[in-house]
Amino acid sequence: MKEIFYILFLCMGFGQVIYSQTDNITTLENVYLKSVRIKDSAYTTNVTILSDSVLRQNQASLTNLLNYNSTVYFKENGLGMVSSPSFRGTTASQTAVLWNGININSQTTGQTDFNTINIRGYNKIEVKPGGSSVADGSGAIGGTINLVNQLEYDAGFNNELFFNYGEFNTHGLDYRTSYSSKKLSLMLGVARNGSDNNYPYPETERINSNGHYQNTNISFAASSKLDSKNTLKVFANVYKGRRNFSVPTPNALKTKYTDFNTRSLIEWERVLGKFVSNLKVATTTEEYRYFGNIASDFYTTATVNSLIAKYGLDYAFSNNMLFSLGANYTRNDGQGSDIQAETRNLAAAIVSFKHKISKSVLYEISLRQEANAAYGSPLLYSAGMSVQLTSFYQLKLNTSKNYRIPTYNDLYWQGLGNPNLKPEVSYQGEISNNFKIKNASLSVTAYYNSVKNLLHWIPGSDGIFRPENTNQVQIYGLESILNLERKIDSHLFSLSATYAYTISENSKTQKQLIYVPFHKLTASVGYGFKNFSAYYQYLNNGEVFTTTDNATEHILNSYMVANLGAEYALGKQKKYKLGVQVLNLWDEAYESVQNRPMPGRNFNFYINLIF
Repeated sequence: MKEIFYILFLCMGFGQVIYSQTDNITTLENVYLKSVRIKDSAYTTNVTILSDSVLRQNQASLTNLLNYNSTVYFKENGLGMVSSPSFRGTTASQTAVLWNGININSQTTGQTDFNTINIRGYNKIEVKPGGSSVADGSGAIGGTINLVNQLEYDAGFNNELFFNYGEFNTHGLDYRTSYSSKKLSLMLGVARNGSDNNYPYPETERINSNGHYQNTNISFAASSKLDSKNTLKVFANVYKGRRNFSVPTPNALKTKYTDFNTRSLIEWERVLGKFVSNLKVATTTEEYRYFGNIASDFYTTATVNSLIAKYGLDYAFSNNMLFSLGANYTRNDGQGSDIQAETRNLAAAIVSFKHKISKSVLYEISLRQEANAAYGSPLLYSAGMSVQLTSFYQLKLNTSKNYRIPTYNDLYWQGLGNPNLKPEVSYQGEISNNFKIKNASLSVTAYYNSVKNLLHWIPGSDGIFRPENTNQVQIYGLESILNLERKIDSHLFSLSATYAYTISENSKTQKQLIYVPFHKLTASVGYGFKNFSAYYQYLNNGEVFTTTDNATEHILNSYMVANLGAEYALGKQKKYKLGVQVLNLWDEAYESVQNRPMPGRNFNFYINLIF
């Protein structure tokens, strides 16, 4: 089997195709390098862009959006509970989540709980598979998700209200207002979601107990063209959430969890001849409180305050050559019930060169030199090439070295932390074939990833779990993404599908990592006619192992889930929309984490008003 894969690896390639109602893939054709701001992106890997139209069709959590619109696998401890991604067979801590280009992964756990991200606060979400530590820093080993507040100019005054209500008293309200002139753009959004979440478990007499959740997200963005050479942007975000953790058994102790996060960012971009400079200064705070007994006022807590500064300078030698320099600095101050006050400083210098040799050939090389007191100074790299061989076929190659540093919990948890931990290091390679004709796109991805010093919490001789650098992991797989769209008179038909085959195994034991499926398949069929539109979503996750020995008696079965939605637009400009969704249409009994059933068939209604 491995020999077959290696042959496929040499013959096939990587690409990403946009879901049928999203924006186009950002490519290099028909543009000059100097006219594109390259700050946190690359041309030899692809980015999937999910925009407003797709965000509105999905539930408010980032988990739901990516589960049905990407190859990322999620394990979810029940609806709305803790949700962890597996991006190309990696762990949750190896996925970087960015907010307008700033890494917001928790400094205590090293990951982002995707059910705490309310997608209603953003109008564009970028999904970038593969390692990108040169651009995005620690944690960007499996892939990167960038939450974007996109601003536009000269659009006047606009308002949008989105309200949904469904079973289990599930409700959401999202209001967004914006104003823009030729030189000024402002946006304010408020979103609130909640649910009693007391759904019955399919094929049982039990009800999901203690599953209530609610969250509020406030986002603000502003941009001003100070003059022809200077642009100033300001972003802010506040998130407050509370969740009761649903209990696995009726008599289990009930718990709850609250979190409060803030983010603020100032960005200044200046264009001076062939130079373009970009400065970002951001502050983030994260605070959580965990109540081990919901009836008690006692809780454990941790807070981390971070200061992030990023500077980039681009110099265009010509229309076809771009040289970039960058410097990053991060300061984390953390403390908590189980963590003594600790401060750490991280710095990095970045250099990159992009050269468009001809209209169809481009290559790029990037280096990142880290500097910190705890882990030495790892040198990271990324290199790639893009070749447009024909009008419909593009070949891409990319290789990179990436890493992830241990978290506050890993290092400083009193009595459990291990200050001698090493960073995880990853070496990756991928080959890409992208095919695109008038109404269709197809991509096939082959990739390989070797991860050293994988960090796990494992039990010691006393039975207590502690963090250690344990294993080396070999990861390889194939991704294929298809997109078709056809318009016949007033009828619009669309089809999109993704398939991922993933091997992620411990090099020593030759066992698949837990909660990494060998297969994942998604599909979506859409139809539109005048004011009416409908869609059908399908998700098939293959079986996963829940123990490291891959014991067959501990396999979590595969499952197939489908959603059906319909929408009708009112008014000449179609600004008022009424929609209905049937979630888990076939009433599938399934769970993505053992003993954590998901809801059966349920209904959701929504109203979307633009004024």
